[in-house]
Order: sequence, then structure tokens, then C-alpha cells
Amino acid sequence: MIIDCHGHYTTAPPALATWRDRQIAGLTDPSATPAHADLNISDDELRETIEPNQLRLMDERGIDLTVFSPRASFMAHHIGDFQTSSTWAAICNELCHRISQLYPERFAPAAMLPQ
Repeated sequence: MIIDCHGHYTTAPPALATWRDRQIAGLTDPSATPAHADLNISDDELRETIEPNQLRLMDERGIDLTVFSPRASFMAHHIGDFQTSSTWAAICNELCHRISQLYPERFAPAAMLPQ
């Protein structure tokens, strides 16, 4: 078995970045702060981002399993406070978990921690 021990979800649906932009805007205008429930990404959208990207590359390279974590450049722990980072980490971690549920034999979720 070949395991890629360091994979990131670099192809997450655009809705994730849009939610994050709203979260950051909420730091100066609390009325703009989105709720966790405002992010709606379907399983089909997740498949559309994974199959032609990470999964295709894994197959081309003979990788059986990837330890899969949120996109590193999205972490941005310096933005906001602990609550901001905690909410953002939970949302990103949840998406990686959902990918691992859709493809349990191909992805093992790893988490980012709020700092």
C-alpha cells in the first residue's frame, strides 16, 4: 500500500472561500458574520472537486490512501480571535471528514487546529 501522508484539500468548492470572506468581513461588521449553517456544499459538489483532481492524481501516481487535511494557506490563524479560528477549523475539518466518508478507502482525514 502506498500512502501519501501529506495531502491538502486544495480544490474545495468556491462556496468555502466565499463563506470565509464573509467571516473575515464580520470581524469589522458583525452583521456580516455568516452562521456555520450558511455554508451549503453538497456531496455531489465534493465529488466534483475530488474526482478530477486529487483522486485522479492519486490514481495516476499509484497512491492508495491520502492523509487528507484542510488547505494550509486557508488556515490563516492570524485572522480574528480563537473563536474565529475555531469555527473556521471546524468547517474545514468537517469537509475533509465528509470526503473521507465518501471515499473511505482513499482518504483518511487529518485536522487543522485553531490557534
